Amino acid sequence: MKMSHVNATLQRIQPMTSRASKQLPVFVKGECNLETREEERIHSLEILSVNHCDETSSDFVEDQRESIEREFYHGGKVNWLNLWLADKTLVGEVIQRDAYHEISDLINDNLKRNVDQLPVSCLNIYHHPGSGGSTVARQVLWSNRKVLRCAVVKPSYSAATVSEHAFHLREYEEKNTQKCLPVLLLLEDCDKEYLDDLKNELEVAVNTKKIARGTLCFILLSCRRSHNPERMCRESPLQNVAITHKLSDKEKRLFAGKRKTLEKQYQPEFILTFVLMSEGFDHQKIVEYVQKFVTHLLQGIDHASVVTRLIRYVALLNTYVQNSFISQSHCEALLALTIHMDRFRQHAFERSLSEQAKLVFIHLRDDRTYIQSVRIIHPLVAKEILQQLLGDQLQSQLALDLLREDVLFEHRFGKDDYMKFLRALFMRRSRISKGDESDSFFSPLIDHVRENESPKQAVELLTEAYKRFNKDAFFAQQLARLNYRYDQFEDAKHWAEIAASKMPTNSYILDTRGQVYRRWFTAKFKALDKVTKTPENTADAIDMALKALECFQQCEKAAIADVETMNNSGFFAAVEVGCSLLKLLFSLQIFSNKNYGSSECLKYLITDYIPEPVMKPWEHFHCKLKNLRSSMREALEWISEDLSYFQTDLSTDEEETTESCETKINHPKNWLVNKSSVYGKYFCDASLETITKQSQTNPDSLTPFMKRMLICRLGGGNITTIFSLLNDQKDKNQVKVLEDIISLYPRNPLKARLDQMDLSNYIATHIALSCLSPQSPKLATLKDLQKLSQQFPNEKRDCLSSALFLLTLLFWPDEHDTEDEKDRKYGIVLSAVEFLKRSYWTKMKDIPQRRRRIFTHFFLGNGNGFDKFVHKTEVEKITKLLSVSEKRMKWFRGEVWKMPEITELCKRATGWTEDGTVYLEGPRERKFNIPALNTGSVPYGNENVTFYLGFTFRGPVAYNVTAKL
Repeated sequence: MKMSHVNATLQRIQPMTSRASKQLPVFVKGECNLETREEERIHSLEILSVNHCDETSSDFVEDQRESIEREFYHGGKVNWLNLWLADKTLVGEVIQRDAYHEISDLINDNLKRNVDQLPVSCLNIYHHPGSGGSTVARQVLWSNRKVLRCAVVKPSYSAATVSEHAFHLREYEEKNTQKCLPVLLLLEDCDKEYLDDLKNELEVAVNTKKIARGTLCFILLSCRRSHNPERMCRESPLQNVAITHKLSDKEKRLFAGKRKTLEKQYQPEFILTFVLMSEGFDHQKIVEYVQKFVTHLLQGIDHASVVTRLIRYVALLNTYVQNSFISQSHCEALLALTIHMDRFRQHAFERSLSEQAKLVFIHLRDDRTYIQSVRIIHPLVAKEILQQLLGDQLQSQLALDLLREDVLFEHRFGKDDYMKFLRALFMRRSRISKGDESDSFFSPLIDHVRENESPKQAVELLTEAYKRFNKDAFFAQQLARLNYRYDQFEDAKHWAEIAASKMPTNSYILDTRGQVYRRWFTAKFKALDKVTKTPENTADAIDMALKALECFQQCEKAAIADVETMNNSGFFAAVEVGCSLLKLLFSLQIFSNKNYGSSECLKYLITDYIPEPVMKPWEHFHCKLKNLRSSMREALEWISEDLSYFQTDLSTDEEETTESCETKINHPKNWLVNKSSVYGKYFCDASLETITKQSQTNPDSLTPFMKRMLICRLGGGNITTIFSLLNDQKDKNQVKVLEDIISLYPRNPLKARLDQMDLSNYIATHIALSCLSPQSPKLATLKDLQKLSQQFPNEKRDCLSSALFLLTLLFWPDEHDTEDEKDRKYGIVLSAVEFLKRSYWTKMKDIPQRRRRIFTHFFLGNGNGFDKFVHKTEVEKITKLLSVSEKRMKWFRGEVWKMPEITELCKRATGWTEDGTVYLEGPRERKFNIPALNTGSVPYGNENVTFYLGFTFRGPVAYNVTAKL
């Protein structure tokens, strides 16, 4: 033990009056002093010491303990003093809910050392708002402060800063950085993205410092509100704990006993929040209790007073904006208080409040800025106060009054928080991922006004907010959305154009402008169903569709140019509008009568030919309509490529709710399959059955264009839809579909000189067929496909990503290849990978990799030829029987690779590591770097390793890197 540890431990057992410095536990079971200057250096953390609050004077305890306890049960946030007083039995105990024991058990499980232990463990508390989640989280930290180093992460610090400070806390006064106590960090109401950032920063630092495998360094305890905590818990019971308003039988007994004790000490109105919790938030009881409480409270209130106006404003914010408050300084400005001496400030402010305000306001103090503020004791009380105080007045009118309250808006002290809450009142959309009950299109206040008052008042309210917030482009965007929701297209266009003029390179705003024209087109199309469609009466709808397409194309360009985000909504929307426009064109009577059939429409769209009836009415559209096929094809190809690169099942939290696209595609791969088929259908001039029969009996009667469209219709139009055919599909004979696609290509593709896209699709179709039916008579040999791939451009920079990806599969060496043959093949693969990586980083932009995770299409199998390709679906079938949470944990911890079925199916490659980089054993001419998907699994030193190989659009990647014994 270091002398400083001996000194600190002796200090710890001396009388309290002689001690003031904070103590931290150390690995060798003693304690060390935390110097004030060291604590100030790691300012992003609120550190919980072993002797926290022990310096509290007995006089202070005697004077304040009752008010401290009362404020907590009145609705105040738990603080360390509450827990310290309870520990010392100076006040009653703070009830430990069942979730406290559950999360404690999870922490203890993590502390049991094992070789598979990850350095950073994440545990989550999901809780109903007001159910005591924050109290449970702090109780957990309090009870672990003597065995772990514990801290609360303060808001507004970057993940990099917190990571640096957390490491400093872990290693502070420890002799051996390999042997330190784990740090338990509490993060409250932070985004999942921030949590991922912090976890990533800590893992990188662990690797950099070369801390031994199986060492637990950090436990991140995230406490987030959620309207469905049980669902979150079911998804991952080994990581998540749910806290709901519903009490267990044991909790009911504890709460009932505590309530009796408190009711002897305090009036019911002073322990309202505890009363609500002890009722288990039984809806009917709570509604009656809160109504009765608020009715009694508001008796005799002066509705005209400034204090009552303040209560109304705070109630409005607390009802609609989670964790909102108004600074005491803002309140004083509204009440026109002039206080000259700080020490009398709190007393003077409280004296200026009415009796009602004193009862419903909780006084808060920001730990970072020390700004004092007020909020109402509970959101349910805020909601009821709002209802009862407003009477006949509309909420929109109160919100307008708040917007026009110059003294609050212009007050400078604590302005950032005030502006943030006021903006959220009008702009923050509900998000399930953020803990809200549902996803919404507008803020809850705007939703309330448009549904319970009128859309017109909602527009008026947002217009006033737009003016108040310096004509902010995002407010204009919301006004466009609100107007087109009610078919007010001229107004929607006006606001969308204003937003786009202010932010012409913002893809989300350009998407909104496109959506205005799209909705306008849809409305006009719907109206045409009631009449006979003619070239004349459809011109207006076509014009709207083409304007929408133009806007979405601008959105696409802006999205590609933006290096920090990837908004692909423009591509999806362009295809959707294109399909609807084709439906309109083909439904025109002139294209469905005997003189002008659908073939006439097709001829019009793909050649220079213009039918007489549409010559004049569509004179401004001919060029754009003839360009429709190519623009849709380009959008579909772009989507296919994007889906080939990245996983589509990642849930990402949106930081700025205004910066989100209008429509979300939930299953993009299924969507692509469907839209590709629709696209092919419109450009095929016959029914699927007729044209398929024709291709089998007389294939030469089909033009190359018709064959290409039929291939597209069958699902062979791009690499994503081709590999989608490997998923289980009950309604399709996948083998027959793939064989039909192959039969539509020339019999001798080597002579046919297919273009690069067709060549890629042809080879991909054979690889897909080999996975389902290796004995199919339609299947070409691997050597023939290798020979065919020589028609890809010699200059790899001119190759499509799909072509480069296929080269890595086609030329991966077999076991029985000679050394020279292996070198030749590795040369081709390495050349392809070099350019794949370039296009990958172009696609990635500056977006963190965890937000756009690479998608693995195939794994290297135990076989040769086609047998060495194991499609991802084969691996997924093995894990299919596991529960969702079990499956996630097995992938997360790498346990899936230990399953006997996987080891039998997939082959372990051999290689070595140098300074954390994995190299493949085999190529003799140059090193072949294989990026590891989990960098934490890569040994630090220069080791011989084995790993599983995955094939991606970034090149081969390594899974489950393990040092050779």
